[in-house]
Amino acid sequence: MNATPYRPEQAEREETARLLPAPAERDLPPGRHLHHKELLMRQIDQDTAHTSHQPGGLRRRLVDVAAPGRPRRRLVLGASLAAGAMAAVIAVTTVGSHAPTTVPRASAPGGSVGERGPGGASPRAVQLLTRIAAVSASTSAPQVRDDQYIYIASQVYGASKKIGADGDGAKAQYNDDGTGTTHPRQAWFSVNGSRDGLLAGPLDPGFGPGEGVNLGKNTEPSLQLPTYTYLASLPTDPDALLTAVYAQNTGVDKNLNPDQEAFQTIGDALRESLMPPQIGAALYKAAAKIPGVNVVDDAVDASGRHGVAVSQDHGNERTEWIFDKDKLTYLGERTVLINDDSAGGKAGRILISTAVTERAVVDKAGQKPSPGTAT
Repeated sequence: MNATPYRPEQAEREETARLLPAPAERDLPPGRHLHHKELLMRQIDQDTAHTSHQPGGLRRRLVDVAAPGRPRRRLVLGASLAAGAMAAVIAVTTVGSHAPTTVPRASAPGGSVGERGPGGASPRAVQLLTRIAAVSASTSAPQVRDDQYIYIASQVYGASKKIGADGDGAKAQYNDDGTGTTHPRQAWFSVNGSRDGLLAGPLDPGFGPGEGVNLGKNTEPSLQLPTYTYLASLPTDPDALLTAVYAQNTGVDKNLNPDQEAFQTIGDALRESLMPPQIGAALYKAAAKIPGVNVVDDAVDASGRHGVAVSQDHGNERTEWIFDKDKLTYLGERTVLINDDSAGGKAGRILISTAVTERAVVDKAGQKPSPGTAT
């Protein structure tokens, strides 16, 4: 195994950026601004509606995403995940109910993390991601038309903080102990981005068909905010795809180094999407080439399902992509504290948690999949 991590040179990144569809440097459409702002404000602050709030790191990240510049759906997991939520295209077990549940407490900071490899992903992470890629590649490609929608149902949780009721600058503290209530979320994304997307919940779990937040069109997609058509256009060679990942990272998140940003970008693409099987396989193989990627032996998604996770640390946080231990199918994602923080959070505290419960192709925004057709 080559101990030197693959990292595209600047010239290679620029050439790839010219060849691949590039995300526009533009403001988000009004629908997505509303999506980020309302989902964040109501989801993250819902339990302290009568208290002054001090935005925490999660909301700062989400607000940054909604600011002018390159669109990113990191939390719409950020929010959507936190929560936004995008998810991998590997099949998951359908959950029968979308009622609110409770986020399990993290007993350790992400569980037992595997040994790091020299300058790159750990050997265990490479082995696990290679196996996950094989599962993705063996999945049947969905039958998708441009006029259809990708439907994603999930459970989401995002931590929130509060300060003194008078907004007097008192030290921020978490509103719960990290085991707070999760909320159902349903999203519809246009296959080619030419039609308005739709979000129903957690703003209001009672949304009916066709109701909810209009997410707008996505006519200039990116890896951070993909459409099915865009994903299908990407290279299936892992090195070429990783070059594209690095090429799209420049200046998106100044709090992360390029390798951390590459991991987050792939997570953005996986989180709330239906992925062409060969592209999913290539993304997992590309992630195996990113420095700092490790294995967490036991991680729990927002619906309480235990799995094995692929992780990476950034600052005092660890982001984990969670997979079924036996089937190696995507379950969800979470972010946990690595060490205690100044807001009273203990190591292992859950900051963000999601669980994908259904994925399907449907004909209209607001339409639910027929029984037995969702994965």
